[in-house]
Amino acid sequence: MNSIQLNLSQSVWNSNLLCQELEQFLQQNSVQIQQRFKVITCVLEALSNVLEHTDNQCEDIVIIMHCNPDRITIDLLDNAPYIPIGDQIECPSPFSISGRGLWIIQNWMDQVRFQASVAGTHLRLSLLRS
Repeated sequence: MNSIQLNLSQSVWNSNLLCQELEQFLQQNSVQIQQRFKVITCVLEALSNVLEHTDNQCEDIVIIMHCNPDRITIDLLDNAPYIPIGDQIECPSPFSISGRGLWIIQNWMDQVRFQASVAGTHLRLSLLRS
């Protein structure tokens, strides 16, 4: 299994370096382009939600990505208090300006798990490799 850990920073977030790092890691692990798109989009949506809906700064977030032959697993760790989220998120109205991120994540990933951690919140996303 290959893994990468990224400690997010404001400069990495602002410079689009995060997308480049994730894309390169996924390419090196022979992940198909459609799955790379899903993984990176879901990571960006999850990170945006943390930054928008908590008091966390970029430096408070750690991303760990694992690639093995049958699945891609992404762990996002932050120190915001854990807030439970429902199992099923409704499809947002086409006129809504927000609320798509969690729906996209739940529909594109094979497994989504939110849980409390010692330091705050742990989000685990898993996608089976095709």
